[in-house]
Amino acid sequence: MKNPGKILIIRLSSFGDIILTFPLIKHIKELFPESRIDYITKDEYTQLVSANKNIDTFFTFGKNSIKDLRKIIKSGNYELIIDLHNNIRSILLRLFQSAKTVRYKKRNLKKFLLVLFKINLFKEIIPVYKKYILTTKKIFSEISTDFVTADVKIAERAESGYILICPTSKHFTKTYPKEKFREIVIKNKNQQFYLVSGNTQNEREICSFIADGNPNVKNLSGETDFNILMSLIKNSKFVICNDSGILHLSESIGKKVIAIFGSTVREFGFYPQLKESVVIENQNLYCRPCSRAGLESCPKGHFKCMNELNINLSEYLS
Repeated sequence: MKNPGKILIIRLSSFGDIILTFPLIKHIKELFPESRIDYITKDEYTQLVSANKNIDTFFTFGKNSIKDLRKIIKSGNYELIIDLHNNIRSILLRLFQSAKTVRYKKRNLKKFLLVLFKINLFKEIIPVYKKYILTTKKIFSEISTDFVTADVKIAERAESGYILICPTSKHFTKTYPKEKFREIVIKNKNQQFYLVSGNTQNEREICSFIADGNPNVKNLSGETDFNILMSLIKNSKFVICNDSGILHLSESIGKKVIAIFGSTVREFGFYPQLKESVVIENQNLYCRPCSRAGLESCPKGHFKCMNELNINLSEYLS
């Protein structure tokens, strides 16, 4: 297998998907330390991509138009383009480029059948990070498919020993009820908790509700960029979160995760990889999964996938 030289990876979004490209990047660098790996993503994820030590240069979609990025790609003289997004925009970026191209095949039919008809054709559950690696297997026949943590730059912090909770998610059906998160911190007053989230009004309100009147909770909702978030994860005991990007960011740093799954299931590939990580889910419901990415309300009206879950934190404090 010859050194591929200059490689361009395209993954425009989202948070979790970008993190799941990092094992592939590390494996390529381990095989070919002298190779150059550049990356194209959306503007809002540049801080995340720039933290990866194995990425040489990144270009952003947003500040640069598709036309501008096509010129950048052409002038870059890449030998290989790895399209891990494979949507209209990424296709336009790689179309008619001289570099050899491989693309990620999403294979959504099985997901569609599982969601709509509860027909499960998944003989093997392949995590998304591994699917990205397998996309390159014809090019890199010797590449490992093992999950590995990322080589990322993380700022040091003075505080440590807390449990980090990210109680929010983009969609309602992927979000553990705020009342249940509040119950966790009240029942474990001997533990210090940090709360993190995005900066939307709903996310801030959820974190405020959990923190209100609880001196063992530090609310950092809306105050963390990706650099701060990685530092908070690294210094925590472990992370409690929904099926969201922070799950994958935490594991990429090597941190144990307690992941709460509601409307989504492991078959979609976005589940924890570290042996010490845990998935908490209600496996007794025929209505799961009700969507691939989450919904704004429970189609059945009962939201049992989350409402019937209770977390005994003492089981995970050893």
